[in-house]
Amino acid sequence: MRQPPLPVAGLGRRVSSELESFFAEIPARAATKDLSGVRATYAFVVVDGGKAWTVRIEGQEVTVRDGVDADADCTISASEETFTRLLDRKLGVMSAYLGGKLKLSGDLGAAMQLNKLLS
Repeated sequence: MRQPPLPVAGLGRRVSSELESFFAEIPARAATKDLSGVRATYAFVVVDGGKAWTVRIEGQEVTVRDGVDADADCTISASEETFTRLLDRKLGVMSAYLGGKLKLSGDLGAAMQLNKLLS
């Protein structure tokens, strides 16, 4: 059963428009991707921005909403700077993860499937 979003500490501080746009555009980007076999829920948490999004993928249907769903399969946490550098491709995901700048918790197999959407 879908749980309501959990509160995020510091909510209210605005994150960059680049991050806001990225998450807002995910459903449209998904329409051009082959997401067959992907069924997972991801929570993205900006640890220093008090902002979070939940991305739910069920086949070709992708939804994004503010907040963190309690039933997220995988949670990805990083600072706003790290997320922005990842989006700008100035930092690689593996480098960020191995350097401790990007934290993953939950189902790491689901995290690997996320590449189908973001590549």
